[in-house]
Amino acid sequence: MSSITRPYIDDCKLTHYLHFEEVLGFCDDIMSHFRIYTEIPYTSEMATKTEIIWRHLLARTSAGHRRYASVTALAKELDLPVSTTHQALGRPVEIGALTISAVAGLRVLDPVRLLTLYCAHRHLERDVVVRARVDAPVEDAERLVSKESDVILGGFAALIAHTTGVNRIADYNTVLVYADADVVDALPLASDGPCELIVARPDPWLKIYGSLTPAAQAYADVFNLRDWQASRFIHELNPGDVVDGDEQVSIV
Repeated sequence: MSSITRPYIDDCKLTHYLHFEEVLGFCDDIMSHFRIYTEIPYTSEMATKTEIIWRHLLARTSAGHRRYASVTALAKELDLPVSTTHQALGRPVEIGALTISAVAGLRVLDPVRLLTLYCAHRHLERDVVVRARVDAPVEDAERLVSKESDVILGGFAALIAHTTGVNRIADYNTVLVYADADVVDALPLASDGPCELIVARPDPWLKIYGSLTPAAQAYADVFNLRDWQASRFIHELNPGDVVDGDEQVSIV
C-alpha cells in the first residue's frame, strides 16, 4: 500500500514529510520500506524579477541580440514595470556588464560578467518543490520525465544540449526539471535509486524559451548544485560558449 503525505499548514507553519511505502506480509515480521520523497513547500516569490530580467538578457544574447532601443522596450517585452526593470539593471551597469544611454539604448557589453552575476544571485533551492530518488539511470529518467506535459528540462541535460551536445565532462546523477510536483508520479521511485530527481516550480516567463531552460539558467542552476559533477562542469565549460552569441541589433 503506497501513500504520499503532502505538506500541510499547522499554526501557519508548513511541515515536511517523507513519502513512504509499507509492505505487509503474512509473516509475523512486518517490514516497512521507505522511499525518499521530500516535498518542499514553496513561497509565492520564486525566481525574482531581477533573475528573470538578467536571464532574458542572457538568453537574447545567446541568440545574437545584445541591444534594445530602450529599457522601456525590454520591460514591454517581458510585461514588467519599467521601474522594476530599471532597478534590476543597476548592478550590471555598475560593473560594466551593460550600458544604457538615451542615444544608444540598452546594450549588453559583457555577457560573461552578467552570467557570473546571475550565477551568484541565483537561488535554485528556493524554487525546489520535490526531491526524489528514481529507480532508473539518468538517461531513462530524463526520457521518461520529458514525455510529461508542461515539463521543462534543465540542469545538466539542458546545459549539454546548449553547448557540447554530448557529455564528455562527467557522469552526473541529478535530473533537474521545472514542473508541478506531481510529475514524480510518472517515474519509478526507490530509496536507493541511482538518480536524483529535483523538481523546481517554473516562473511564468520560463515557458517562452521552450522545452529546455535557457543556456544561462542551465549554467546557473548547475553552478548552484553541490555535487562534484556540477563543479567539474563549471570548471570545464567556457562561460563565453554558454552566452556569447553573434551580435545583432535588436530594436523592439
